[in-house]
Order: sequence, then structure tokens, then C-alpha cells
Amino acid sequence: MAQKKRNLGPGFLEEVTKATAKVGPPAGGLKKGEESSWTDFLLPNFHPENQELPKIRIWRIVFFLSLCLVLFFIIFLRLFHLQIVEGKSNRALADGNRIQVKVVHAPRGVIFDRNGKILAANSPAFRLNFSSEDKFKTKYVTREEALEWEVKNDPRVLNLEVDNVRTYSLGAEFAHVVGFLGEITENQLKSQEFKDYHPGDVIGQIGIEAQYEKILRGTDGGEIIEVDSTGRKLRTLRHQAPIPGQNIYLSIDASLQEKLFELMKEALSKSGSCCAAAVAEDPTSGKILALVSLPSFDPNVFSQNDNDGIISEILSRSDSPILNRVIGGTYPPGSTFKIIPALAALASGKISPDTVFEDTGVMYLGSYRFSNWYFNQYGKTEGFLNLTKAIERSNDTYFYKIAQIVGEGSLVDWAGKLNLGGKLGIDLPGEETGLIPTNEWKQNNFRQPWYPGDTLHMAIGQGFVLATPLQILGITSYIAGEGILYKPELLLNDSPKIIASNLLSKEHVAKVKEGMKLVPQAGGTAWPFFSFPIPTAGKTGTAEYGDPKGKTHAWYTSFAPVDDPKIALTVLVEGGGEGSSVAAPIVKEVYRWYFSPDKNKLIQDVYGSATESGRVLGE
Repeated sequence: MAQKKRNLGPGFLEEVTKATAKVGPPAGGLKKGEESSWTDFLLPNFHPENQELPKIRIWRIVFFLSLCLVLFFIIFLRLFHLQIVEGKSNRALADGNRIQVKVVHAPRGVIFDRNGKILAANSPAFRLNFSSEDKFKTKYVTREEALEWEVKNDPRVLNLEVDNVRTYSLGAEFAHVVGFLGEITENQLKSQEFKDYHPGDVIGQIGIEAQYEKILRGTDGGEIIEVDSTGRKLRTLRHQAPIPGQNIYLSIDASLQEKLFELMKEALSKSGSCCAAAVAEDPTSGKILALVSLPSFDPNVFSQNDNDGIISEILSRSDSPILNRVIGGTYPPGSTFKIIPALAALASGKISPDTVFEDTGVMYLGSYRFSNWYFNQYGKTEGFLNLTKAIERSNDTYFYKIAQIVGEGSLVDWAGKLNLGGKLGIDLPGEETGLIPTNEWKQNNFRQPWYPGDTLHMAIGQGFVLATPLQILGITSYIAGEGILYKPELLLNDSPKIIASNLLSKEHVAKVKEGMKLVPQAGGTAWPFFSFPIPTAGKTGTAEYGDPKGKTHAWYTSFAPVDDPKIALTVLVEGGGEGSSVAAPIVKEVYRWYFSPDKNKLIQDVYGSATESGRVLGE
């Protein structure tokens, strides 16, 4: 068996030569052939001719060295990119992992009524921000929960923000006045109005909370904290206190609001109606004293954001409790609208206060029959009537006659002068314009011309005419204010603003007022007031709206006292029946309470006194 030859490397031969040279060959030298055997004896299988390094091994070394150089070059480029090119941003990311910025939300301004009663306040809370189903969400946690997490150094503390929960102590009674807070929507975040807001922020969605959002909001503060690699807080590096929002005082009388709300709910229960609206103001300034829309809802449900089921139920109800019917509900005004043709007739000069027309019960326009309500119900006529008597009796025939004389254009013009068909500009979002129809409007919407019968229907507040309760209050306040209409407003300290005046002589306005003064007296249509001790003025309305069962809206609009008005009040009960039977009793009971000698003492006992100097915006 051939022996395997070992290769000990190219340098080993020289060492062997040196070693053998020292030992030396045998005496007399080596014979031919003995040199090989001598070498094999010392180093078996050693053959120096096999010591040339194979070329394949050289290429392996070159390839390995090249690969190392390439890898090191790539690593160098990556380090250069991270350290030099993106060094600034990477340092920021590193600091971001170590440094956290937490928002400290500003407390919203407190909302008070005119007597200093709190309508909207704040309760300390913490907001937990988190993601769920790829959506940013927020949840309020109690102070106790937040403290427990803080003690345990729970990582969730990093997602907590100091905040406040809005609380509404009077709940549903003031829901449509004060409004409520809700989380800002994606569409709102896109608008320029909310460019400084962030996901999860809460804003006023309706009512005063929405109208005066910028004033009530304040300026958020914050703190910068240092955390370790696990996200646990190490220390606070900087703290900036928030700037609270400004407090505001409303012209609303909380005690009147509560009384009106109570009476309206009772009326709905008795009449079987679902919905109603009532609004009161000082006709000499336009300041709103009370505003009730039914059905209502608890605004705390929205602000505390803790029960999606209840919120969904409120938003999906068929009777629309979110709708503020005082400013956003539009209805046929019925006979309350007759104030407009009375003013138009006097302004035209074609009708004087002493002009009389005979009520025959029914009048005809071609083949079309137009009858008076008194004839329809009792089969009786009312003979000859002048303007004041026609207002007192709400006589349809009289207003048909003057509508024929002054024409549709004059009715439209006077309605527009008192902002019917437009907005009065109340400081609440969601005000609707109502509708004062014209020939052009009818052509565009029905492809039909304006008929003479349309003018007669308009004169008694029927046909296509639509108005909000606030607009009917406006024309009532115009008469109470002796020809001056003020902008309705809820902010107490703003100066009154006139939006209509000098439209008609005071003498002519006084004639309309005289007719309205007769309405709540014996012989008028507001029979619940016949024995009322305080002189008032008003106008009843019973408006058809096409109900299959023949139901009608019940209206009553009024002011008191007649000679020195302190309050004007309009009440609407949807589908409630006759204005005199359903709406007028509510107004009477409100006046009975409002002018009670004990009322002011009651307010001071319950709410305490509030000086005028304290009712300052921003205090």
C-alpha cells in the first residue's frame, strides 16, 4: 500500500537542509540513491517538489478579501448616512423616545345665567388616548384610576392628559341653550376654523358651547417629561400651565327657564303632542330670557362620552330631540302672521284703522271658497269690523279683503322688513330662514304661476308660509317695542342692536298694539286671559299643516305688561290643537309666576345675588 506523502510547507525544506548539514552525512559521503532514503528516514513522505501553492487557493483569498472590503465599504456608507446625512433626524428620534410631551388641557370658561347661576362647569378628569381598530380614540378616566396608574408607574400614564369633563347641572332643561361638547370630527379638523385643534379634542357642537367656542376654550398648556427605555417616567423637565377659557354670562333667567320647561312638558302630556317650542325675550333689548325646545336630552351624555348606545339612540329618534325647534323648526304660523298684513295695510295708505269690512262667513274667489274660522266652527258671522276688531277676533275675512287690496308684493315686502324669510341673527348656530313665498319661488318649485288665492292664504299665515317661533317672537316684540325690532341675543353684556326701526309711524304701530291688547280681554280669542289681573297683549294662532287627522299647530304670542313690556313670549305646540286652548294657558301661567311679588325673593334665596359688575365677559 503506497504511503501517503505529507506536505509540510515550502519553508520546511530549508530547515531540514540546515539540520542535516549540522549532523552531516556518513563518512565518505552519500552514495547515489542514499540521499533520498536518508530524507525519507528523517521525514517520511516528504517531497519538496509538491510545495507549490495551488492557484485555486490564491483566488479564494482574493475573493474573500474583496468581499470583506465591499462589506466594510457598505457598512461605512450606512454609518455615514445615519450619522452625517440623517444625523439630525435620528437624534430627534432618539430624544423622542427619551423625551415625551404631554398636553395639559385648559379648563373651559364657566357659563352663568343672568343671576349668577352656573349652567355649565368643569370637573377634573384625565383623558386616555389610544388606538382601536386603526382609529384614534379617547376615553375619560377618573382621578382615582389615574393616581393608581401613577403609583404603579403604569406605562398607560404616558397616554394620559390632564383634562376636564364638562358638567351641566340642569341637564335637559338647558340642553338647547347651552349645548354640549363632543369629540371633534374628521371633517371639522379639515376646516380652517379648527386648524389649531387635534384629534381627540372636544369642542362645542351646538348651542352656546359651539357659538362661543373660541372664547370658552382657553389655551392648552403642557409638560415635557423624561422616560426610560421601558417608557416609565423619570422626571419632569418643563411645565407650562394652561390659560383657562373666559367665563360668560347669559341673559337667560334660569328660574324662568325651569318654570317654562315644566309647563311645556305638562302641556305636551295633556295634548298628546310630541314636540313644542317656546322662547321669551325682553322686547326692549332683544335679550333672550328663556328658550325651550321639546323633546330635549341630557347633554352630559355627550360630554362624558361614556355610553355610545344612549348617544346613538338620541341621534336616531324620529322626534329629533337634538333639533332646536325655536330657531330650527319651521311651521305654518297661522293667525299669528296677521300682524304682517295689518302693518302692510296701514303702510300702504289704502287702509286706515277705521276702514271696515263685513264678515259674511264665506267669500268666493271664482269657484274657490274662503271662509272665516268662526263660521266654520259655529256657523256664525261677525258683521262689520275695523282693524283692531279684526285683530281681536282674528277674523279671516277681514285679512282676505286687505290682502286683495295691498297685494302679494306688499305682504312679502313687510314680512322681509321684519326678517321673516331671513335670519334674525341670534347667537346660536342652526337658525333657519323659514319661507315667505313669491311668484318666482312658486314658478321655480312648482312650475305654476302665483294665484290670487295664494295671496289670501298668505294673509292668514297658511299656504306656503313657514316661520320659526323666534321669528314670530320678533314681530311680536316689534309691536311691543313701539316700532323697534332688536336683534335677539343670549350674551348678557353685549349692547342691544337694532335691526329694524322707523318702518311705520308710531301711531299705526299703536293701532296694531291696540288690537293685540283686546285679544286677551273679554270678546277676544285668548279666553284663558279674560280674568288675568295684569294687562297683556297677544295673538292666537291655529295653523293647519296637512295632517291626515286634521290636527293643527297651537300658537300664542304675547307681551306684558301692555304699557311697559318686560317680557315677550311665543309658544308653539306641534299638532296640539287650538292656540287659545293649548298655547295660551302656558303663557298665562308663565306670566302668573313671572310677575309674582315673591319671584325676585325666591331667586335670591335659591341662587343668591349677582351684581352687574360681576357679569363681565372674560371674568
